[in-house]
Amino acid sequence: MQDVLRTDRLVLRHFTPDDAPRVQALVGNWKVARMLARVPYPYKDGMAEQWIATHEARRLSGEGYAYAIAEDGDLVGTVGLDRADGAYELGYWVGERHWSKGIATEAGRALVAHAFQRLPLAKLTASHLVENHASGRVLTKLGFRYIAEAEIWSEARREKLRGLKMELSRSRAGAKLLPASEMAR
Repeated sequence: MQDVLRTDRLVLRHFTPDDAPRVQALVGNWKVARMLARVPYPYKDGMAEQWIATHEARRLSGEGYAYAIAEDGDLVGTVGLDRADGAYELGYWVGERHWSKGIATEAGRALVAHAFQRLPLAKLTASHLVENHASGRVLTKLGFRYIAEAEIWSEARREKLRGLKMELSRSRAGAKLLPASEMAR
């Protein structure tokens, strides 16, 4: 997968160790962490460094692709794909100060298009907590459709919560894909 993806206002790039303090500040916010499945809370010193250190091996093995979302050079969140149950699952978070600006939708659209162009995928999956309406809106804008209700473990809350699973087929995504020229800018 490509190292850098560009949209009209965002740059999606690989994380570097220098990003760790910013990651910790953004995802260490309870309002962000409480809506995620895999992020612990509190997000302690060293956790961001450990997470970033896993990216290269996961990328090389095809197990996952994590991108830093930068707007005007400022790290504002992440978007990525993780292999799970024979498919890739789309995940993302955006720092609270950057909510309601369409950042997750724009970054997600770029990564979804890139994934279907570069990987032999029949579908992508995603999920969100029932109470996370904003994430549901992002995923439906990207073309995902609801397929099931499920319990989702929240590492931050240390409990299982009601969640919704979603899916996006290659054929459904086709109409939403950006041309390759848009991805390489």
